[in-house]
Amino acid sequence: MSLESFMLKDEVQEIEYVASKRFKDKEGNYEKWRLKTITADENDAIRKQCYKQIQVGKRMKQEFDTVRYLELLADKCVVYPDLHNVELQNHYGEMDSIKLLKKHLLNPGEYDDLMAEIQRINGYSLDDAVEEAKN
Repeated sequence: MSLESFMLKDEVQEIEYVASKRFKDKEGNYEKWRLKTITADENDAIRKQCYKQIQVGKRMKQEFDTVRYLELLADKCVVYPDLHNVELQNHYGEMDSIKLLKKHLLNPGEYDDLMAEIQRINGYSLDDAVEEAKN
């Protein structure tokens, strides 16, 4: 037994992913998106932005907004295309990076597949994602 086994470098990994067959380069090849992993600290920061207060009877309760979490996760993990690129935003007339992704770049099935891939590369199994969505 050695503690060296636990002394890993913090590595953000980047992968290529074909999010849609509608986008092709000049040679006709599918345009590959680049996705990156995030750290647990970055994930915590995203999660903290996703709690909202709801009223249950006369009491207030905190509820986790899973949809908002997934949107912010996608915004953080999609490296290419750059969803914050002004030229791309101007082309679609959409300055909100999340709306750009959901309304203009991907159809619903492609978006769901992208979210599944982002969750997978960040260590979530689909079973975990389904369970978290239920909560």
